[in-house]
Amino acid sequence: MLPDGLTLNLVVRELQATILQGRVERVYQPEKQEIILVIRYSGRSLRLLISSAAESARIHLTTQDKTNPPYPPLFCQILRKYLEGSRLSSIEQENLDRIVRLVFTRLGESGEFQNMVLISEIMGKHSNLILVDAATGLIIDGIKRYSHALSRHREVLPGLPYIPPPPQNRAHLLNLDEEQFVRLLLSNHLEKKLEDVLMLTLAGIGRSMAREVVYRAGLDPELRLEFCGEYELHALFQSFQKTVIPLLRGNKPEPVIIFQGTTAVDYAPLPLTHYRGLKSIPCETVNEMLDRYYAAKAESNRLKQIKTHLETVIRQNMDRCSKKLTLQEKDEAEAREALKLRLLGEMIFAHLHLIRPGSREVELPNLYQPDAPSLKIELDPSLSAVQNAQRLFRRYDKARDTIKALEKQIKSTKEEIQYLNSIKTALEQAECLADYQEIHEELEDAGYIRSDGKKSRRSKGTKKAPPQIMRFTSRDGYQILVGKNNQQNDYITMRLARDEDYWLHVKDSAGAHVIVKSKPGQEIPPSTLEEAAGLAAHFSEARYSSKVPVDCTKRKYVSKPAGARPGFVIYKNHKTIYATPKAPTPE
Repeated sequence: MLPDGLTLNLVVRELQATILQGRVERVYQPEKQEIILVIRYSGRSLRLLISSAAESARIHLTTQDKTNPPYPPLFCQILRKYLEGSRLSSIEQENLDRIVRLVFTRLGESGEFQNMVLISEIMGKHSNLILVDAATGLIIDGIKRYSHALSRHREVLPGLPYIPPPPQNRAHLLNLDEEQFVRLLLSNHLEKKLEDVLMLTLAGIGRSMAREVVYRAGLDPELRLEFCGEYELHALFQSFQKTVIPLLRGNKPEPVIIFQGTTAVDYAPLPLTHYRGLKSIPCETVNEMLDRYYAAKAESNRLKQIKTHLETVIRQNMDRCSKKLTLQEKDEAEAREALKLRLLGEMIFAHLHLIRPGSREVELPNLYQPDAPSLKIELDPSLSAVQNAQRLFRRYDKARDTIKALEKQIKSTKEEIQYLNSIKTALEQAECLADYQEIHEELEDAGYIRSDGKKSRRSKGTKKAPPQIMRFTSRDGYQILVGKNNQQNDYITMRLARDEDYWLHVKDSAGAHVIVKSKPGQEIPPSTLEEAAGLAAHFSEARYSSKVPVDCTKRKYVSKPAGARPGFVIYKNHKTIYATPKAPTPE
């Protein structure tokens, strides 16, 4: 999501009041398409971020700390050469287009003032950041260089004249009265939805603002222009007059960021009332709004990458275990077939007198099923009848030993699949970096992820920080603890819970351990246990079921076998509560 022209207009206005005439102290390039200018103004050093990344091109002040590469890229070196020590003498937006020009002035070697223009072009995948000599109009360099092989309109190469992007030719809102507004809208795009028409026709209007204008006009967001009459068009114009126009005339914006859960989904310089049921976080300035939004998106993308990596590790190991289990069960089935060899050996011993030396095959009656058909037994003609029977008994003994070993291996493989499934369930419910780090650490400790050697070893005597567990209070006033992964489960069950506390867990499924803390001399009411059971069901792989069996017992009846995997316990003296999964209510 890129800022629209209106948002950029407000950003530039704030920058003009904040850093204009400031001196450039330092230039950094922390990412391939991102520049940070450290500008000293009024006793403070402020950081101006300018990005030309396709999906996040923007310009605003930032408070985010970013790691810089050990060696500055070429474009960063050029900006340092021409901009460090200069003053920011002008910041202007071209009309309401997404182009911002920053003019830097410094005293040249000849004693004359020299101007350099840093042009931020925010145009999706065509976004760029270009340094131009103001005196000659020639390009010094661009963060993205390209020739006519990539663009028919212009080339961005050092030494060539700077050619601006093609104009958008959209109408400026301040220049329109209602009659002009209506005539302009009806001149084209009749088949499109209103919000699309506004974006295509009017300068500076992005999708969020267009949708908000339609919503505040009281119109259906799916309404197409061809079905609009005088009433709808008048309502649309009035909505513009009350929302967008005051901002362009200098009114103070009310910037907000819209969150769906912990994910930032939108932003605007005024409250977005068309987002019903989502959290709206106000910001002091438009610059702060952009800084916080893109920081939240970067964190979200980072968490998504971590989650994808962990999902891959878990899936690959579950696939490996599934294939191993299939082979083990196949080998076990074959070994069980070999158990029949004992019967054949006993039949040979019982009918030695019927077997001629050198026989390759013999047909003998079934010892244990006289009415059953006779059985044909293949023999080794080089062995006696007794030796053939002994050979069959040895094969039987080997099959029996194989089955015993395979039963242990199959049990171990099923336990590993169950364990991996518990981590998978925890990963599905992870929400923050700490959750992902705990899961990564568990996978690393279990040998599924190789340590990169960067994790610092805790010095002797230094305690590991406890897991960040969830804590809730029931309607009856009892504290409820919830562990969302195996580390947290072990911590709340084996460390925090006391004998008289209640322990809950979904029956025969992966999920959270839930502890209800008891109070001296009081019995925990059934309503609190039902609440806790609802949480146990919600934080489990059965969270989308309607009724989930949840086992409940006192903590003193829960134990962890020696050498058991994280999160694994055994319990007794339990009762089962059938609960409806219920998400926790924020306190």
